Amino acid sequence: MTNLPYGINAWLFLNEDEPTNTNYNSPSSCFQSLIQYRTYNSVNFLGLAFFEIAPVASSAAAEYTIKIGDAPHPGGLSNQDYLNYILRDARRVNPNIKFLATMQYSGESTLAGIFSGAGSPEAQAAAFANNLLVYLKNSGMNGLDVDWEGDVSTLMTQQQFKILFSTIRQVFDQQPVKFWLSFTPASPTESIDYDTVNSAFDFISPQLYDGVPLSAYPESGINPAKIGYGAQFEPDNSKPNTSAQQVWQAVERGFKYQSKTYGYQDIFVWRLNSGNFQFEQAQFMILSQLAYPPAGNSFDDAAIIGAAGQPTITQMTIRSGDVLNAIQADSTGTGKYNAGTNGKVFMLPQHGGDSGGSHTIEIPLDNPIVSITGYTGVWYGWQCVLQLTLTAQDGSTYGPYGSMNGSTSRTPFAQNAPSGQSVVAFRGSTVTVPLADGSQTAIIANLSAIFG
Repeated sequence: MTNLPYGINAWLFLNEDEPTNTNYNSPSSCFQSLIQYRTYNSVNFLGLAFFEIAPVASSAAAEYTIKIGDAPHPGGLSNQDYLNYILRDARRVNPNIKFLATMQYSGESTLAGIFSGAGSPEAQAAAFANNLLVYLKNSGMNGLDVDWEGDVSTLMTQQQFKILFSTIRQVFDQQPVKFWLSFTPASPTESIDYDTVNSAFDFISPQLYDGVPLSAYPESGINPAKIGYGAQFEPDNSKPNTSAQQVWQAVERGFKYQSKTYGYQDIFVWRLNSGNFQFEQAQFMILSQLAYPPAGNSFDDAAIIGAAGQPTITQMTIRSGDVLNAIQADSTGTGKYNAGTNGKVFMLPQHGGDSGGSHTIEIPLDNPIVSITGYTGVWYGWQCVLQLTLTAQDGSTYGPYGSMNGSTSRTPFAQNAPSGQSVVAFRGSTVTVPLADGSQTAIIANLSAIFG
C-alpha cells in the first residue's frame, strides 16, 4: 500500500525567516539549511506559499494572473527575491524537483476574486487559466496547488469551482509537457464540486493535522484512490505528527473505506521553515529514507543530524548476538528550532536487521557518549563489526554488545570525540548474511561515529 506515485512533498512559506533576524542568504537561515544538507533531494513537489491573484495591467478586460504575495525581509529582500532564489537553488540540488504555486486562502486575493468583474464565468476562467500558464512557463514552475480553506472556500461557488478547475485542467492538458494540479483541503465544504476534484486534480492531500478525520473526505465524494496524506511537524495545529515513523506507519498501512483498503498517493508536509524548522527538516529526510530506503548497503546520518542541529543522543537500541546486528539512535531536540512535536525525542532510522537480542539504553543529556570501541573481524566468513562498547563522558560504559562467538579474526578499533563534542550519529554499511533457519538478515559490516 506504499507506492506513493506522487512522492513525498513539502511546502515553504516565503514570508517567514527563521532564526529571527536572518534572511535567505544568512548562513544559519532555514533556507540555507535546505541547501547545505540537501533536503531538497527528498522533495518531489515543492509548494511555494502563498500566491495571490493579480490583475493583468495590459488587458482591457478584467483579467487576472498570479504573483507571489508581498512580505519584507531583512536586508531589503522581498518575497520575489526569495522565490527566485528557491527556484534556482532547489533545482541545483535536485534537478527533478517540481514547483507548485500554492494559492492564498484568505483575504481579497484568493482564486474566488477572478469572478468579481464583469463577464461570463467561463470567459473569466479561460482568461485566468491562460494567464496562469504563461506565468508558470515564464517562471519555470510546474503547476498550481490549491489550499482549500478560509475565504476561498466560502466565497467561490460550487459552479465557479467546476468551471475554474476544469478549465485549468483543459489548458494544462493541451501542453506538450505536464503541468500539475494539486488540491490540499483543510475540510470538505459545500462549495466543492467533487466530480471536478476527481477529474481535474492530479492528487489530493487533505490537511489531516487540522483535526478533520480522513473518512470525511471520501464520504463527501472525493475518490479514495486519489487521496494523499497531509502531515505536519509543527506543534500549533490540532493533530501534529510526532515523528517520521508515526507518519510512515500510517501511510504504510493505508486506509479503509467501505471495506476496501487504499494506498495513499503522496505525503505532503506543512512545512520546512517554521520556528521548528530543524525538527521539520530532519523528520522530512527520515521520512524519505523510510519510504525510499537508500540503494546499496551503506548508511550515513550526517545530513539528517546536521539539519537537526546535531542534537545529543539520549537513547539507543542495539541488537546483538554473536555480532553487532543493528543500531538505532534516538535524539533529543534541544533549542528553539528543534523542539519536536512530542516534547523532545525523534528516532533516526534503524541500520541493520531484526535478528539478535534487543538492548535499549537511556543516555543522560549531561553525560553523553564520547567514544566507541570494539572489534571488527570475520564471522563465519563475513567481515563485520563483532562487538561494540559505548563510553560516556564520565567514563561509564554501555556494553559490550556482541559475544564474538564464531569469529576467526579480531581487530580492535576506537573512535574518540574531540574535546567538547559527543557522538551524535553514525555512518557505515551493512551486509546480508544467511541464518541457520534458512532466512537472511542484515548485520553491521562497518561503523564510524559522527561527532558534533
